[in-house]
Amino acid sequence: MLWCGARPSRPVCAACRVIVGCRSQGERIIVPQFSRLSRSALSVWVAAAAVAALPTWELWRERPDREEFTQAPGDIYGLVCLYSGGSTLSPFAPLRRDLEAVMEITEDWAVAALVVLLGLLACLGRRDPEVTGRRVAGLLVLIAVIEPLASLYSYRRSCDETIPLFSAGWFRGAAGGWGITQLCLLVAAALVFAASRAMRPVIGDEPGASQAGTVWRRLAAALVDYLIVVAVLGVVVGPVWTLIGLGSGFRMGFGLLAQVDLFQVGTDLEELAILSGLFLYFWVQHALWGRTPGKRLLGVRVIAVWTGGRLGAGRTALRTLVFPLLAFVPDVGLWCLLAGGLWMLLDPEGRVLHDRWLGAAVVRDRAKNAQPQT
Repeated sequence: MLWCGARPSRPVCAACRVIVGCRSQGERIIVPQFSRLSRSALSVWVAAAAVAALPTWELWRERPDREEFTQAPGDIYGLVCLYSGGSTLSPFAPLRRDLEAVMEITEDWAVAALVVLLGLLACLGRRDPEVTGRRVAGLLVLIAVIEPLASLYSYRRSCDETIPLFSAGWFRGAAGGWGITQLCLLVAAALVFAASRAMRPVIGDEPGASQAGTVWRRLAAALVDYLIVVAVLGVVVGPVWTLIGLGSGFRMGFGLLAQVDLFQVGTDLEELAILSGLFLYFWVQHALWGRTPGKRLLGVRVIAVWTGGRLGAGRTALRTLVFPLLAFVPDVGLWCLLAGGLWMLLDPEGRVLHDRWLGAAVVRDRAKNAQPQT
């Protein structure tokens, strides 16, 4: 138990259950206590990290031979596609390209193994092992599922993505992408889940437990917003941009990340238009309502931790510069976003790093009108 002192500090925000003070002396705040991590559970966590790292080890071991075989054709293929096509009306085409870029980083640098190690550190730091285990296992399964879908078109020698979504050919290609990587990730997820179930809380609830249900809602909301943005750029802005003669149009078939950075597609004015549109889309809506259409659909919103209200225009602008615009910084942007997202495994309230810095939290709508607790 922790006892609140006589000096008032900060109230407990009912929306996200972040401890921000109490009103009077003698009130108690229950902090969970967890059973210690046994040697067997620790061994299982370490084994899960090793299994999750195995695909990356195999990749790096085979990389010299594969690069020598594919480098020249790959460069020619990329240049041909760059200047001969890339336009598409499907918002799923850029999604596949951008997910492919994220998955390349994930596999090349053993992000799955890093996720397991961070989960282990969270358990050693007295975080709820069951909640942590579910999050880690879920992330591993998500990586296993996304990787073959994102790379479905990677080795096709055609600039056009001709496999219809959810067609028989699409399912065959997705199923054919499953291999040793997916097997290792699923085994690691099973090991993590089994190890986390062996540890149970003795008393209390995890701080910020009300945010546990927002993790996957945030991912789904980000996906909805992404599809809205690329659909508007590809279907509405692109044709208008070409019609008024300001450029060659938005080649969204290359993905949103590639449109701004990779090979410097288009003119500087086009890139500035995309970045400005993204900034306004997220900044205005979060500043006015605390949520975008994706968050509205998934029932979550961004709030200021100390007040439970909107974050404010200034801090919302800073938050927008970090996510999503940080992803467009060459070389380091995606890495920084991945690191900030994985911070939720170590954070006491399960918040990502940029929300922790800015005093923000993403909460369920059902708690938005709740009064602060003491």
